[in-house]
Amino acid sequence: MLKLYKKEQKDTYYAEYWIDGEQAIIHYGKIGHIGQTEKIENYLKSYKDEASFQAEFVQRFHSQGFIQISEEKFWILIQYPMKSLKGTKRDVWLKDRVTKILNSDLGWKGLGHVDGYDMGKTSNPQKQFALNIFCVVVDEAKGIKAIKSALRNNTCDFTNVKIAARPFSDDIEYTLKFSAKKKDLDFYV
Repeated sequence: MLKLYKKEQKDTYYAEYWIDGEQAIIHYGKIGHIGQTEKIENYLKSYKDEASFQAEFVQRFHSQGFIQISEEKFWILIQYPMKSLKGTKRDVWLKDRVTKILNSDLGWKGLGHVDGYDMGKTSNPQKQFALNIFCVVVDEAKGIKAIKSALRNNTCDFTNVKIAARPFSDDIEYTLKFSAKKKDLDFYV
């Protein structure tokens, strides 16, 4: 898989490809929106190998101003409260469901992906446990908007979620960006 991006005034566009068996899939559009998809069946009939397919993909999109970005990303942390250190079956189910939904939604909108999770005690001096799901996105505001929409529309316990963010390359504290419970503005990782 390879992702390229292009910034134009206020908008950012993405182009990516991945290989699925003998099929090459190209997906491109404006970040935050589901883009267009091209499928090339039996791509190895037209290309010597994946490297030659990738070279043509890069040439096609570089000529339109697309480049790889590495540092212009953000961490988004989605947090749910838990009642115990190891969590319950429901917490594991929620982790799996949210991960699947966000990987799909963020991916198809060119925004990013789920990078991992942890479950356990937070840094809160009070005894507090949480499920943390970590996402990497290329646009903080659009990423948060897409995450909120996906969680709200897919039965993902939206009434208990907190969402925080920080720049990808900075090792600073997360800043709370959304709390479903408006009076609960304390945030601990």
